[in-house]
Amino acid sequence: MLRPAVLPCLCVSAFAFALAAVPAISQPAVPAAAQEPRVFDPTLIDKTVDPCDNFYKFSCNGWFQRNPLPPDQTAYGRFTELYELNRKHLREMLEAAAAPSATRTANEQKVGDEYASCMDTAAIDKLGIAPLRPELDRIAALKSTDELPALLGHLHSIGTNAFFLMYAQPDNANANMVIQNYMAAGLGLPERDYYLRTDAKSVEQRNQYVDHVHKMFVLAGEPEEEAKKDAETVLTLETRLAKASMKREDMREPKNLDHPTDIGTFGKEMTHFSLAGYLAAGHAPTSGKANDEQPKFFAEFNAVVGDTPIDQIKTYLKWFLLHSYSTTSMPESFETETWNFYAHTLNGAEKQQERWKRCTSRVDREMGEALGQVFVAKYFPPEEKQRALNMTLAIEQAMEKDIDSLDWMSAETKARAKDKLHMVMNKVGYPDKWRDYSTLKIVRGDALGNQERAREFDHVRNVNKIGKPVDKTEWYMSPPTVNAYYDPQENDVNFPAGYFQPPFFSDKEDDAANYGDMGSTIGHELTHGFDDEGRQYDKDGNLKDWWTKDDETKFNERTQCMVKQYDAIEAVPGVHLNGKLTLGENLADLGGLWLAWLAWLDRAQMAHVDMNSTMDGYTPDQRFWIAYAQQWCTQTRPEQLRTQAQTDEHSPDEYRSNTVLSDLPDFAKSFSCKKTDKMVAATPCRVW
Repeated sequence: MLRPAVLPCLCVSAFAFALAAVPAISQPAVPAAAQEPRVFDPTLIDKTVDPCDNFYKFSCNGWFQRNPLPPDQTAYGRFTELYELNRKHLREMLEAAAAPSATRTANEQKVGDEYASCMDTAAIDKLGIAPLRPELDRIAALKSTDELPALLGHLHSIGTNAFFLMYAQPDNANANMVIQNYMAAGLGLPERDYYLRTDAKSVEQRNQYVDHVHKMFVLAGEPEEEAKKDAETVLTLETRLAKASMKREDMREPKNLDHPTDIGTFGKEMTHFSLAGYLAAGHAPTSGKANDEQPKFFAEFNAVVGDTPIDQIKTYLKWFLLHSYSTTSMPESFETETWNFYAHTLNGAEKQQERWKRCTSRVDREMGEALGQVFVAKYFPPEEKQRALNMTLAIEQAMEKDIDSLDWMSAETKARAKDKLHMVMNKVGYPDKWRDYSTLKIVRGDALGNQERAREFDHVRNVNKIGKPVDKTEWYMSPPTVNAYYDPQENDVNFPAGYFQPPFFSDKEDDAANYGDMGSTIGHELTHGFDDEGRQYDKDGNLKDWWTKDDETKFNERTQCMVKQYDAIEAVPGVHLNGKLTLGENLADLGGLWLAWLAWLDRAQMAHVDMNSTMDGYTPDQRFWIAYAQQWCTQTRPEQLRTQAQTDEHSPDEYRSNTVLSDLPDFAKSFSCKKTDKMVAATPCRVW
């Protein structure tokens, strides 16, 4: 699981991946007619489409025809193909580990028994809600808000993120040290504006949410009328929290979230809530430096504790507990109801996913590095890691040349930018030091208890970091993950082993295809260090202004081009993209592809590639652009497009192809596009 401190800079935009942490949101599934994917696949190209009119359809129509959207999915794309292949590999490992044997290693026992427990739906249904009863009783026994801090500290330690989150994060002023960070949370809908928008669809979704909460209370044993009243209570309380929460686009400004304090001072501001009691219950340090991300939110939280009847707080906590454990640990009725609202109602899925897929993903989230050791030994040999590292270094060299070539940046800022670039740590494949799960107890047949203990294990790991130096060898994605990220406070790029496979990377393909696809991903993550968020952190990961004022002004002027460009895109009728929210990812898409292009041109020149030669009917430069576009081939339901446009930092995949390419004259030249063609932007945007 990603620690919250990592900025939302993942290269994958398929929204089902982003929703993985939300109960019962489906992960993509492979259609029955799956086949070995290629990085550059000429059979996916639709030659009836003019590449200068719609390059996405030109590159992907064959894939769309071959891959109808599965009924259990809200989106299905090229990332899904590889994700599902990796998940099949993990299933094989888990089924082998689940077979009782005296020769199983400690990690094999843990992952195998956890998988077997998750798959045993008969046992889960037979136990019903009984495994959660001790926690429900804790909430029911709450007599006054004086007892709330201790209860909330415990609930947070088992993954029930009611009201807010406290977690370990590098200090913005000294990124080598870990401090406590306090983050607004506690909403059951995807984000704050779901509670505040007044259009008909948003009102309908809020009513559907209340109905979902009501049904969950009924499943937990409440009478109908009481459950209806309690559901309205939940919405009222969450709406108060939403109104005090920051907008998602405003949260992309790091300085908006930087409010350093210390635990003692922060505790005094909580006049109705004992912060010391909360921290003691969560076994976290009760003194030291802290950061309050949203002072307005925590002031409102304090007011909520002070003026809300205790029975209403108990109702809210009960809901969040049920919400937090409603999938793969609770009876089928809870899981079905949760899927129905989050996957079907909000995002359009038509069918629940197969159990083995949900359980495999769960074990990967809980013990990803235990599984990862076996995965990389089998599927990511040392020569693959070296090849991936070589490509990363080539992209970094291209970025240094690109910085030197900028006509809008001063020599002073260029020097600092290159200093930061040279300090980037490249983490490829898997950690140098594997996570130790020896203190995590997994009991076969105790699905909910295992989930609770796994969350406690992560909580203990988290709070034990506070007050200590940052461990820069740690990873926040498991090795089989099909994704990547940049961490601005550690100034590192992270590329899990699971990503370096077809359809994104293959030693059977030429450099044009590999650089157009995986190279653009590497460039994407590297560019995040210099996007509108990442550029505000210096080479050591400190939130520190290292730009001249003039260069900062020029940078912001250029980014406004992209904000306007994406604001104009209507994802679904009546819902436009938010150019400010998606700015960082759009910058990384454009900058990353440009860096990959520069790196490939250098490599092609060194290899004396004949630019007029053809393979599969296309020149090397055309193969580069097609490989880039084909990575984004994705089928997406309109319900999910609506959700994505309103909540996700990533633009829908069609625009990650067409809009990005339309800004690059080199692309237009490769396909002889005219200035009046749709694939040529009237006002091209360019920053990096």
